[in-house]
Amino acid sequence: MVALTDWTLLVTLVLHLLLGMSSGVLPKVGRDSLIRQAAKYTGDAREEEDAIVNEYEKSLLNMFSLKRRPTPGKDFQVPRIMQHLYKAHMGDYYEHEPKIMRTWETGFDLPADEITSRANTARSYHHEVIFERQLFGSVSPSRFFDGACHCFVVRAAELLLHREAVWHHVTSGSGHMHRLNIYEIIKMPRSDDFGSKFAGSKPQPITRLLDTRLVDSRNSTWERFDVSQATSRWSQGPHDANHGLIVEVVQEDRQTPPQGAARRHIRLKRDVHSDIPDKEWVHLRPLLLAYSHDGKDTTLLRRSKRSSRKRDAPANSSKRRKKRRRRNLCQRHNLYVDFNEVRWTNWIVAPPGYDAHFCQGQCSFPISDYLNATNHAIVQALVHEVDSSLTPKPCCVPTVLVSVPMLYLDDKSKVVLKNYPEMGVSKCGCR
Repeated sequence: MVALTDWTLLVTLVLHLLLGMSSGVLPKVGRDSLIRQAAKYTGDAREEEDAIVNEYEKSLLNMFSLKRRPTPGKDFQVPRIMQHLYKAHMGDYYEHEPKIMRTWETGFDLPADEITSRANTARSYHHEVIFERQLFGSVSPSRFFDGACHCFVVRAAELLLHREAVWHHVTSGSGHMHRLNIYEIIKMPRSDDFGSKFAGSKPQPITRLLDTRLVDSRNSTWERFDVSQATSRWSQGPHDANHGLIVEVVQEDRQTPPQGAARRHIRLKRDVHSDIPDKEWVHLRPLLLAYSHDGKDTTLLRRSKRSSRKRDAPANSSKRRKKRRRRNLCQRHNLYVDFNEVRWTNWIVAPPGYDAHFCQGQCSFPISDYLNATNHAIVQALVHEVDSSLTPKPCCVPTVLVSVPMLYLDDKSKVVLKNYPEMGVSKCGCR
């Protein structure tokens, strides 16, 4: 049990899952473009064109685990921490993109490899003001984590709090030391106790201490707290298991909440007289990062360095003839997917597009070693060479696929960093 003070915030970490009415993922401009492409194969059969486009939209929605296309507001901003994670994951592959800040978030350290090696998705959540009002008023709290959908497994979760250095409040002694206590609320008082329980005369919520830390208020940095056990209970337990977290800040020498200028050391919520602009507050407010895995074979570990490209030596006439012959053989071709073409850049933050590539070409006998053919493909090519009526040629297909990390907004306007597997072709071969 912990006494609640004016400087204590009930962090209602609303971990919304992907719920809502189904809706198209493509805006009208992008849909019309796809219909024109489909018309090349269906003639004037508009019903067939619509069916093709609808199936395309459905596939994209499923890939992103979305029920409807995200429609963020014009002023929506992606927290710098999420941009930081994206750039770090891209590593040497990162090239500056217009929606990603060039600078790194000061005082924020990357999550440990132990976390990123077990997750392929990071979701960010802010506490919702509407739920704070319910808790401090007379309305019974709603559930803060919807466990109805077990579509991903929470592997780890961190609560991030920003600390801003304050100096002029310190007089002497250890007044600059503040203690941070993080509690999970196990059970809330009855709804009729809400109106007065924060005055201290009514029963307090039953809590469990998750972490405690002594910090120096003269330093600016980010503090991270492991709240994995709490979020796992919320996601796997009953629907009403999430009662939120309590963040308590006290001066170590007095065991009382900070007063005056010292209150600015850790901003748990923004008051009407705050000196922090709206555009900056979104980057500094408390943030919960939930790391999860959807069962696909990818992780959030940093990508390895690019392999150096060797320049081709000038080709003589013999080499040019061989090159012309090889053009018809199975090989990888360029294909760039531009998200702006289908008007997705309002909710896909990064990248603006990616190299998907595709495989095309002949798999004729004898099959060259570089085509990485299977024994079955070699035998099939040989049989086709002897009698083409017995079997077709082997097919030119992707043999190595690569993942693409994407930073985007889901249909609840939560920022998500996810490493999507098998999005691009790295190598082609005969199968």
